[in-house]
Amino acid sequence: MNTHKRVVVIGGGAVGCSILYHLALAGVTDTLLLERDELTSGSTWHAAGNIPTYATSWLGMRAGNYGWQLYKDLGDTVDSPITYRHTGAFWPAHTKERMELFGHLEGIASSAGFDLHRLSPAEMDAMHPFWSPDGTVLGGIMDPYEGDIDPSQLTQALAKGARDQGAQIKRFSPVTGIARTASGEWEVSTANETITAEIVINAGGFYGAKIAAMAGLYAPVITLEHQYLVTEPLAELDAHPDLFPLVRDPDIRFYLRRERNAFLLGSYAHAGRPAWPKDGPPDDFAHQLFPDSVEDILEVLEDTIVHVPLLAEAGAQRFVNGPIAYAPDALPLVGPAAGAPNFYHATGVQVGITHSAAIGKAMAEWITQGETEWDLSAWDPRRFGDWATPDYAHARASEHYDLQYAIPYPHRNMQSGRPLQRTPLYDRLKASGAVMGQIGGWERAFWFETPKNPDTRELSFHEEPWHAAVRGEIETVARSVGVMDHGGFTKFTVEGPGAADYLDRVFCGTLPKPGRIKLSYMLTPNGRIYSEATIARLSEDRFVLCGPTLASLRDFDWLSAQLPDTGVTLSMGHEKDGALMVMGPKSRELLAGLTSADLSASAAPWMSVAECKIAGVDVIAMRVSYVGELGWELHASSADLPTLYNAIMERGTNYDIGQFGSYALNSMRIEKGYHGWGADFGTEYTLFDAGLQGFAKADKGTFQGQAAFAQQSKAPADWEWVGIEVTEASPEPLASESIIKDGKVIGYVTSGTHGIRTGKTLVLGYVERGTLAMNEGCQVRILGQDHAAARHNPAQFDPQNLRLKQ
Repeated sequence: MNTHKRVVVIGGGAVGCSILYHLALAGVTDTLLLERDELTSGSTWHAAGNIPTYATSWLGMRAGNYGWQLYKDLGDTVDSPITYRHTGAFWPAHTKERMELFGHLEGIASSAGFDLHRLSPAEMDAMHPFWSPDGTVLGGIMDPYEGDIDPSQLTQALAKGARDQGAQIKRFSPVTGIARTASGEWEVSTANETITAEIVINAGGFYGAKIAAMAGLYAPVITLEHQYLVTEPLAELDAHPDLFPLVRDPDIRFYLRRERNAFLLGSYAHAGRPAWPKDGPPDDFAHQLFPDSVEDILEVLEDTIVHVPLLAEAGAQRFVNGPIAYAPDALPLVGPAAGAPNFYHATGVQVGITHSAAIGKAMAEWITQGETEWDLSAWDPRRFGDWATPDYAHARASEHYDLQYAIPYPHRNMQSGRPLQRTPLYDRLKASGAVMGQIGGWERAFWFETPKNPDTRELSFHEEPWHAAVRGEIETVARSVGVMDHGGFTKFTVEGPGAADYLDRVFCGTLPKPGRIKLSYMLTPNGRIYSEATIARLSEDRFVLCGPTLASLRDFDWLSAQLPDTGVTLSMGHEKDGALMVMGPKSRELLAGLTSADLSASAAPWMSVAECKIAGVDVIAMRVSYVGELGWELHASSADLPTLYNAIMERGTNYDIGQFGSYALNSMRIEKGYHGWGADFGTEYTLFDAGLQGFAKADKGTFQGQAAFAQQSKAPADWEWVGIEVTEASPEPLASESIIKDGKVIGYVTSGTHGIRTGKTLVLGYVERGTLAMNEGCQVRILGQDHAAARHNPAQFDPQNLRLKQ
């Protein structure tokens, strides 16, 4: 039997049923959900069912808040009972550093419009009849929205709500194959039938990798064990029927809540343990559990009893040790699959009960509107390529499990599963002191340690070992010349007689002339900023596009979807796949001695590009700079990088040459007031919000997002992207902290740095339009403390671009 459906959802846990329900709410009911066993099989049935809104990002907070607001009324909405207890939760802190984190999270919450607020030990003590702060607790933070829900009832309610509106669900229908047809649709095979679907959504939980493989795709989903304990009933809880908050103690690494007249105690106080590391989950794993690991709980139970003495009187009723799906970075894989139109992933969701609501919302928006309300780039499955091997995924996910409750310092440099993708300069850079980090699977120098500033891997919100070393890197770039190996630079090659017309439709700005370069932006149909690219025009119909490293697969799909049938060739990458940045006031003099090409300001002006030889190596020399200094990006084949690098470094000894890494690059671009993709702009902003409207040419001809852009131009934007100087001593500002004026939150930080060349603490961010005039005072909240600040030009370093144009 062959059935046709608009959408097939594979997986009947909380995530799959939420997707089906949200599609139905959006009017898409020609849908079918396939579940290999019973609804809730897999991770859903045994989940602890906690619904936290505490998170370290806007996206995480939004997901949690959307979840609890949907779930609190869902039972009544669909007429299906759900046990849901809205208890709130507090997180105690035993260290000063944890309290600083809680101050930071309070700032993120206030900038996002949510309410996480710090507590004193006495306030926590008063909230919980069985909690004892003792002398080690310094304070805490309150999540007033958290609660716990019955996961099975929730899933059944979502399923009923979808069915009532016409969606179909087939249980005990394991998928056996997925293939794309010549027409572009998908054939999904089960033991009993084949379904032709316009759209397929992989919501397979810890089976997500196997489902992806059926379609010829790769999703780095692995399974870890996670365990909690339910105690025997306690008379004291019978005698105290009132609700009290869930406790999450991140320093001891446990969570504890009431489970009827018993306690439920879960812990992350052990190393991550992969399940099925070789072959993945067996086909018949549905309602099974792993063997109890009593030692894991006992390790944390003793410290927990200090704060909840009643636990000492409780025996164990049962242990629940079940599978939990993880992606390598512990964030969900949600969104379009790379290179597979109309195939979506919604898998690898570590906190599936909490995030299932937001995932359902996002999937419905993608399918009905083509874009989402929130920027979901952090969850986009295309952030991982084939480089994210199963071995890497297991190692990295296990490390993240162990760090589940660790303080998320912004410069934690994860080491597991590395190195993977390296340039030929990797060993040379390491030998010269490079502290390598990983971006998009590529090894890249973050900074260079020195005898005075070794890499001790100490973490802090204040001074870290790299600060002094990076100061020296930036001073060298500003004084003489610095070199950076930019491994993994995203590049696309666009060629053919129709190339210019094609790019003119994709990008909102005018194209550069041959031999020139322009920065331009791709817009969504609703006029939001999808991505950016530096467009280098090598000749009339040959272009090289350079974009964000983490967006390579995502942007390639975007460009491919708009490609005409003939006249244009679009390729991932370029034969000149390597890149060296050579930056600083002495860069021209240094490079001039290695080439016969004319590098003068008149022959090679700012924003020009030329194909030439440097040190005998064929390069594409782009006169661009992300650091605000005179300089070149030299694009060469990887095989030639050592020759080019060695020649530059050897001649550079005459010019006090140095090397710099990603930390220095980012600090200098903030001083220069340059936007960073994923930090300062994304799909939630218009060009007018971000102050980038000058990059669009409304009357140049048809381009994607043109109508929306024209409409947006008729009224003031909601936001202003601004520069701010923090005028008193402070830690380095962190993303999503609040910007405050007259006691009111008016905006939020997107990037911040202690500027070395300017000597200023600088912030880039958004404020509500009209709330902060130029040079007007405000405050920036950093780690919970408000610091005096004032608005200024975002470009604090060389605002007239004199150094770039020399």
